Amino acid sequence: MPARGFTLLELLLTLMLSAILLLVAQPHWPNALLLSAQAEQLAQDIRYTQALAMQRQQTHTIQWLDHNRYTILDASNQAIGGQAEALSTETSMEPFRCSFAASTGIPNGASQIQLRSGSDTLLLQVSQLTGTVTILP
Repeated sequence: MPARGFTLLELLLTLMLSAILLLVAQPHWPNALLLSAQAEQLAQDIRYTQALAMQRQQTHTIQWLDHNRYTILDASNQAIGGQAEALSTETSMEPFRCSFAASTGIPNGASQIQLRSGSDTLLLQVSQLTGTVTILP
């Protein structure tokens, strides 16, 4: 009856191939995971801005400040929370401004916000009709 199991050569070959795959894929994982988390954070803040506009019955705006910072403004253009929100230093975004109408929460137009981390890019899209935020690859 033949012996069952792996030979030492098969085991070493499998480990070597796994190590090569890990070395090739590893540099992309942190950027992709970080970018996805940052996109979700920004999407939640856009939804929060829309909810504030409907709840307070006043126009509220979320807008870009610099490469990785944005702020939420009330109807009198005062920052809510006093501080700008910041993404990680590895993540940058293109300039944007999205205002939501009082009571209805309808945005002033469709917005697309591009986030970039290293060679990875994600796009946040705000629907013109509903203000729904979608994260696109």
